[in-house]
Amino acid sequence: MISLAEKIKVKKLRVYELAKELNLSSEALLKVLQEMTISVKSHMSSLTSEDELKVRNRFDREKEAARTKTVRKKRKKKKRRPKPIITAEAVKTVKDTLARIDSGAGKSRQKKRKKYREEKVEKLQEIVRDGDSLIIRITDYTSPSELSELMEISLSRIIGKFMEMGVMATANQRLDVETVSLLAHEFNFEVEVVESYGARELENRRVSIGGSESTRFPIITVMGHVDHGKTALLDRIRKTNIIATESGGITQHIGAYISKLADGKKITFIDTPGHEAFTAMRTRGARVTDIVILVIAADSRVMPQTQEAIDHARAAKVPIVVAITKIDLPTANPDFIKKDLASHNVLIEEWGGEILCSEVSSITGENVEDLMDKLLMQAEMLELTAYPDRPARGTVLEGEVDPRRGTVVNVIIQDGTLRVEDDFVAGRCRGRVRAMYDENDNEIKEAGPGIPVQVLGCNSVPDAGEPIVAVSSEHEAKRISRRRQIVQRERELHAGSMVSLEDFWQKTAENEGTMNLIVKADVQGTAEAIVDALSKLGNEEVSVNIIRSGAGGISSNDVNLAAASNAIIIGFRVRPDVRAREEASARDVEIAIFSVIHQVEDTINKALSGLLKPEEKEEFLGSAEVRELFRVPKIGTIAGSYVISGLIRRNAQIRLVRNGVDLWSGTVSSLKRFKEDRKEVKSGFECGIGLSGYNDIKLGDVIESFEIISVAREL
Repeated sequence: MISLAEKIKVKKLRVYELAKELNLSSEALLKVLQEMTISVKSHMSSLTSEDELKVRNRFDREKEAARTKTVRKKRKKKKRRPKPIITAEAVKTVKDTLARIDSGAGKSRQKKRKKYREEKVEKLQEIVRDGDSLIIRITDYTSPSELSELMEISLSRIIGKFMEMGVMATANQRLDVETVSLLAHEFNFEVEVVESYGARELENRRVSIGGSESTRFPIITVMGHVDHGKTALLDRIRKTNIIATESGGITQHIGAYISKLADGKKITFIDTPGHEAFTAMRTRGARVTDIVILVIAADSRVMPQTQEAIDHARAAKVPIVVAITKIDLPTANPDFIKKDLASHNVLIEEWGGEILCSEVSSITGENVEDLMDKLLMQAEMLELTAYPDRPARGTVLEGEVDPRRGTVVNVIIQDGTLRVEDDFVAGRCRGRVRAMYDENDNEIKEAGPGIPVQVLGCNSVPDAGEPIVAVSSEHEAKRISRRRQIVQRERELHAGSMVSLEDFWQKTAENEGTMNLIVKADVQGTAEAIVDALSKLGNEEVSVNIIRSGAGGISSNDVNLAAASNAIIIGFRVRPDVRAREEASARDVEIAIFSVIHQVEDTINKALSGLLKPEEKEEFLGSAEVRELFRVPKIGTIAGSYVISGLIRRNAQIRLVRNGVDLWSGTVSSLKRFKEDRKEVKSGFECGIGLSGYNDIKLGDVIESFEIISVAREL
């Protein structure tokens, strides 16, 4: 039998488990381990019993030292009245008390009390004890009246304190975080800004559930320049033909697919677009992945989007595996690609680096198995694990409005399991899972870690890249969604409220060279990509202003907004309904439909060029030499001239030149040959020229005729 001491020795504690016991974050403990020269890779790494004992002894010593130091300080200070401690038990007591009050009341009174109870509990959840200070959780922009409620201090005291600080604030005025923080410190409060309301609360609740840890299969993102063979490589691995379904053979959405290997192992692949317009999509792909396959064509080189993919992978601290494709082509030069990668600080193993590399052909299948082996080897080194028993946490890849199924959200689950009938929040949106479909449109009941899935039941289309988290109830989903919407509205209100009259006139002047656009696409991620691409067009004179963007068909509301703001509607793989088409025709609203991203850019770029003010250029017509002067009463001086080049035109501009210096420019008052008026006089003929309002003409002067013409400019 194994003794108890041996059992304890066998069980190894992971970093995050020890951090939880020591009441630390995993990141903080990792820093301490680095200081102690204890080698660990991540929060999932295991610690030996000796290392664990070293860490515990260090923290015991630090706690004892801190306790001694605190006792000495307390002897010097006066006793202070303790501040009320708001705990989870206090919140529960408030709930129970308010629930008892509700009993026996009428329906209307019950509703009012229920609303009061929710607001009271919500408020208590926003005040957290932290040592000698209380932490209040606020949004980006908070009013004095809201601070009064949060800190339970009278509004008059708060406004008075603002006046002492030199801030003249009204009760409902929105104040920035810096100003609010200064005031909070005056009352011994610390401020925590709520970036995504409820995110920490939900994650803590998820982790507290525990559950058994298990190995999960890797999530691998395929990245690289456009037309370097990313989707073709995926087709070869999965034995499918995805590329045939893409417009122009170019990937324009993030696609997630599961590949089953011969030994039963699975890999989730995420295919990202390579066109430069899809920067936002590639960023999201790098955030949710474990490994990045960097695809480079053997007959090309490191292109701008290749470099961008490298930067995304490094920023996300994700390992890279290089796949040099199209080696079956006669112009293929893999050695040049490796050299080019080295110049961009990407060193493969063959060149003395740590990055794995395979030379593959999607046409013949050469070395594809070698690439898969290297991907699995890299995944094993990462020790990927998850907790399937926990509520689901994932990331939104795409969102769209399907005419038959309603809002469809493409999600990849990163931890836990999502099931049908689960309530969830995704950014500011919420919902309940009505149905789920896998990559092949087969209906499924649940999706575990690493599985891409289509979710039906969201109340609106969430932004791509938003986290999606399963919650305990519909009430909780509504509460979190409502508060996040309030935060967003406050940001928008603050952004639009500080506009002076000078700003207004400046914006009005700027709008003369602005093209207003409404962008609608089949999925949210594509809409974001188009907005991102179009926002980069223009220069200091002309620009694009995106009034509205989103997923779904073109509606009459879009047409009404376009008519009111003089905007053009851009539809990407979506079309207007019958009513919208009729209204667009009646109100002269232009709707442009596209299916390939670069066509959108080219069209808008040409349209912006039309908004540029034309460049004015001088076109030389001819010149004449002054040989005689005639003084005509009431008319002035007439220059008897000989046209030496080109022609002199009556309605053109005139310049008087003396000794190579411009003296005067203006228009012709009269142009005659003998006694007849002429529209123009050509080279080799004599004529009389009168200058409008100018008589200081001398023999030998040169009169030049020219026109100012407008030349169209291009961006």
